[in-house]
Amino acid sequence: MDGATLLNVLAIAISVSAVLASMWFGARQVQIARQANYIPALMDLLAEFRSAELHEQYAYVCRDLNREHAPDGGLRGLPPDAKAAVYSVAYFFQTLAGLYALGVIDETAAIVMARGRIAKVWEAIEPFVEQERRFPDVDQHLLALLQAYAAVSQQFTGPSSAELIRARWHSRHSTFWQHLFGRRRR
Repeated sequence: MDGATLLNVLAIAISVSAVLASMWFGARQVQIARQANYIPALMDLLAEFRSAELHEQYAYVCRDLNREHAPDGGLRGLPPDAKAAVYSVAYFFQTLAGLYALGVIDETAAIVMARGRIAKVWEAIEPFVEQERRFPDVDQHLLALLQAYAAVSQQFTGPSSAELIRARWHSRHSTFWQHLFGRRRR
C-alpha cells in the first residue's frame, strides 16, 4: 500500500471515529436533557416527603387503617379523611415508582430513599386496592406501579443507606492512588 492510500484510509478512520464520538456525545446530551426535565418533579416530590402531613398520613395508613376499617368497600368505601390519607401516601410512592420506571432515578436511589416504607404502605392498602379493582368502573391496574415497586423493594439487595454514604464519602476523600493500592497515605 502506498503512502497516499494509507493516508486516505487513516483520514477515513479518523472521520468515522469522529462521527461515532459525535453520535455518542449527542445521545448522552439527549439523555441528560431528558433527565433534567424531571428535576422539578423530583424536587417537588422531595419537598412533599419532608412535610409533616405526609408522615402523619403514612403513620395512619400503616398503623390504623386496617384496624379502623374493613376493606369490603374498597377505597371508595373509606371515610373522606382515611381516603385522603391513603391516596396521598399511595400516590406519593407511586410517583416515586414512576420516576424509577422511567429511568429518571436509578434503583439504588429509588429504593434506598423509602425501602421499608414502600412495602409497609402496600401491605396496608393492598386489601382495599384489590377490592377496589373488583368494581367494574375501576382500571385493573390501579396502583400497579406501587404494587410492583413494593415487590422490587422487598427483593432489593443493594447497599444500605449507611453504606452509600460511606462509599460516597470515601470516594470524595480518597486519592486515585489510595483506590489503586487500597490503603491510605500517611
